[in-house]
Amino acid sequence: MSQDVLDKTIRQCTLFRGVSPALREEIVGLMDRQSYQPGEILIKEGESVQAISVILKGRCQVVKAKQGTAGEHELSILEACGVFGEMSFFHPAPHSATVRALTEVDVAFLSRDKFDMLLRVGSVAAYKLAYNTVAVLADRLRKMDEWTCQLIESTNGAAHRQEWHDFQAKLYTGWKF
Repeated sequence: MSQDVLDKTIRQCTLFRGVSPALREEIVGLMDRQSYQPGEILIKEGESVQAISVILKGRCQVVKAKQGTAGEHELSILEACGVFGEMSFFHPAPHSATVRALTEVDVAFLSRDKFDMLLRVGSVAAYKLAYNTVAVLADRLRKMDEWTCQLIESTNGAAHRQEWHDFQAKLYTGWKF
């Protein structure tokens, strides 16, 4: 991928929204790149790698293992400019899902160590990246809320309505489980 194509793709990515060319260059200069073939695993559920990744080219499938049985649930399909790894990047914990290449995929990723270096030197780039990651997470949470409410309100979800409301109350009032 040429530098021009890389720059154009990065500019379109939500993670770089409102980031000046100089700050974008600072971040991209610290990012590593990796290519994957169809079927290859980019990150695996249960493992922990602290890096935030941006798909430059291709499509990936995000899946979560079914609990108690074989198989997996598809959570999402990510296209070019899609972001993943952000939850483990900011909160060290095992990955909550697996990301698998559906096509040939090129990814740029920023390790947590390099991000921490940006923080240590007081770079505004680190704060812009964190701010935009919050926007990505908020958008995903909003979509999840809508999907969950649709599921609960469906005729099949009627039996779980009270369970959902109890969960919601805990989630939004003190975070105690």
